[in-house]
Amino acid sequence: MTFSKQISIGFKGYFKALELLFSKGFILYMLVPFFLSILIFTVGMSQVIDLAVVGRESLIDWINLGSAEFWGAKFLQGTLNVFVTGLIYVLFFITFAFLGGYIMIILMSPLFSIISEKTEFVLTEGKFEYPFNFKQFLKDILRGITIAIRNLSLEMGILFLVFIVGLILSFISWIGVIFMFFISAYFFGFSYMDYSNEREKRSIKESVKFIRKYKWLAIVNGSIFALVLFIPYVGIIISAFVSVISVIAATVSVIEIRKYETPVDSDVFNIID
Repeated sequence: MTFSKQISIGFKGYFKALELLFSKGFILYMLVPFFLSILIFTVGMSQVIDLAVVGRESLIDWINLGSAEFWGAKFLQGTLNVFVTGLIYVLFFITFAFLGGYIMIILMSPLFSIISEKTEFVLTEGKFEYPFNFKQFLKDILRGITIAIRNLSLEMGILFLVFIVGLILSFISWIGVIFMFFISAYFFGFSYMDYSNEREKRSIKESVKFIRKYKWLAIVNGSIFALVLFIPYVGIIISAFVSVISVIAATVSVIEIRKYETPVDSDVFNIID
């Protein structure tokens, strides 16, 4: 499949996902990420506030500034407080932009499995129905978590290499940032598409091969989620809702490309043209 066709299917998948979200009862699934995102944000911010306090106090004690009486000591102390607090907040949001997506995927893996299966049931009008099996459901959750951890590990390895190259060749640092965005989008899209691959009994190795074949589709699917994570303060909250849409869109796209894999049944899968 051509690059342009994969891009087209990826974006059409999102439009179809929005249509399903507001017409087939999927909107109810938004309640879970709503409460989960509030919990994550609240816990995360409380930890950052505590860390900022500890950081400020430790720095001031380290340089013996707390008991200093020279002119400007109070001003210097206040400046350091602002600097340390700001630095910790910036580092928190950079870290969360990188790790937050995988935290969300791991915590919401049970819900994503259900959403992906329901999406396929609705789009194929029950042609591919999967009777509920608790043991299989647990396996699906474990696989989703395994994929997320695998992708996170690979992305961290690539990030480390890009960082090293950036130190050596500083002029390509911005290229490295753009490259890492596409890498993040690919791995997020990978996680969302894998729920469909699991139902088709593809092993993780076979899923890797499949998604590499449709890598640009995976990048499109994960790119919106990756972009949202970089929004300061509210990114993690918005990303929780976007993740639900991304799972639906990924399932829509995988069903659509089945007509290229199994042309005999192409009429069944023609859902987004």
